[in-house]
Amino acid sequence: MTNTLFDPAVANRRAQSPSPSRPGEDTAHRRAPWTFSLVALGLGLAVLLVLFWRTAWSMGDIWWTSQTFSHGFLIFPISACLIWMRRADLARCTPRPSWLGVGVVGAAALAWLVGDIAGVQGVQQFALVAMIQGLVLAVLGLRATSVIAFPLLYLYFAVPFGSFLIAPLQDLTAAFVVRVLQIVGIPIYLDGLFLYIPSGSFEVAAACAGLRFLITSVALSVLFAHVFYREWWRRALFLGFAVIVPIIANGFRASGIVLVAHYSDYKYAAGVDHITYGLVFLSLVLFCLLALGYLFREKDERPRNSSATGADVRKIGAAASPVRTAIAVALTMTIAGAANAYAGYIAQRPASAPGMTLSLPQEAAAWRKAPPAHADWRPSFPNVDDETFQGYATDTRQVDLYVAYYTSQRQGAEVVNWNNNLAGAAPWNRAGSGWAETGLETGPKTAPYERIVAPGERRRIVWYWFWVDGQLTSSRYVAKLLEVKAKLLGGRPEAAVIAVAADYRDRPREAMQTLARFVGDTALLTTLLGAPGS
Repeated sequence: MTNTLFDPAVANRRAQSPSPSRPGEDTAHRRAPWTFSLVALGLGLAVLLVLFWRTAWSMGDIWWTSQTFSHGFLIFPISACLIWMRRADLARCTPRPSWLGVGVVGAAALAWLVGDIAGVQGVQQFALVAMIQGLVLAVLGLRATSVIAFPLLYLYFAVPFGSFLIAPLQDLTAAFVVRVLQIVGIPIYLDGLFLYIPSGSFEVAAACAGLRFLITSVALSVLFAHVFYREWWRRALFLGFAVIVPIIANGFRASGIVLVAHYSDYKYAAGVDHITYGLVFLSLVLFCLLALGYLFREKDERPRNSSATGADVRKIGAAASPVRTAIAVALTMTIAGAANAYAGYIAQRPASAPGMTLSLPQEAAAWRKAPPAHADWRPSFPNVDDETFQGYATDTRQVDLYVAYYTSQRQGAEVVNWNNNLAGAAPWNRAGSGWAETGLETGPKTAPYERIVAPGERRRIVWYWFWVDGQLTSSRYVAKLLEVKAKLLGGRPEAAVIAVAADYRDRPREAMQTLARFVGDTALLTTLLGAPGS
């Protein structure tokens, strides 16, 4: 007779199967690993901010002082809000430390070190954001980090980056205004960034380039596309419009300012009116862009996520031990601390004695020393250790030579720095740039140049080169790499910028020919450096 009250097979299966968890037990099971991981993550972030506080401070300082990048104050709160909105999805994951995150922190720390040695704040700031992302990946793991990947990547918009776009945007805006006024029928003459019409003149200044509007538009549009679009082609199309529309709109804005000033006899579109008109116009364009994008949004037909269960958590996997999490945080902090310490060591390391001094060319081939052609023109290179400004002339030609010399490069005192300005102070302004053939048999075959102008129809062409670690180069990027190489491997500490300038009346080629003749006749670069240029 079979005992129906006790079946050994059924009892064995029940003993092997896990008992259903109670709601309180399931919540505690999921909360415990998250509590420790979040505490570890918070401590890691605090250590990063302490180690790299100068980099973090530099970002905040630019947000505060530059209207172009003031949106940076909003990026971290926006990212935090997006992460909070994904808290239910995060709860379905179990934090498991990832060694890939440790590798990301290592690569970012190395990039920060290179940026610190080269004195490039942008590289340091991008690297700090990457270290934050790597730390999150190291502590929470790949699955949890993928849930909040967009908010983490969005942090890159906090980096004040894009100043290099000002010059090309100025050129593009100037060309756009010329075309619009030609269509309207107003005679216009363009000289670099200066616009001349019968009623007056205008300058396409750096503030008129539209960089602030472009960056704000892209930052908002990336967030908009992520929230309202899921298909990649919709996002790509909308972001394309987010780049093109601000550039075109800024061209119309600048054209409108010129037209309003012209037809109102300069009663409007000047001073405060100029700024108000620009802000209102560009804000309206941005509103229309986002409104149009909203009309073509996708309907979200995805089912809402249900609350996670104990079975869901066990499918993903058990949480890693606190020891493994602690090891991941310790490794990332050790790597970051080592990069910071080595940067401090390099900064404090005594520089070797300069191995070469610069010698100005003497009078040669009909070129004699003379006073500079313009007493009010002098390039601006902050914190330079020594500088020379000397004119050379023939019976019909005049060239000015400027040399900025550094016994050693350091933060804020570098041959390549955004604060350096070949145009110098007012009344001189940059009007264009490009590359010119030098005609040299030895040394760089080309030289970068800037075209600068001042009131009174004064126009100049300035050729320039960089001398770093005993080598001459016409590339600012090569100059930066040579600076890093010299500091890491103990090369020559001294560096210099060499610039020559000549005037022209109608055609820049006149100045180009004068400069080429001077450089060739005086063997400028070989004489100045005491050795053949390389």
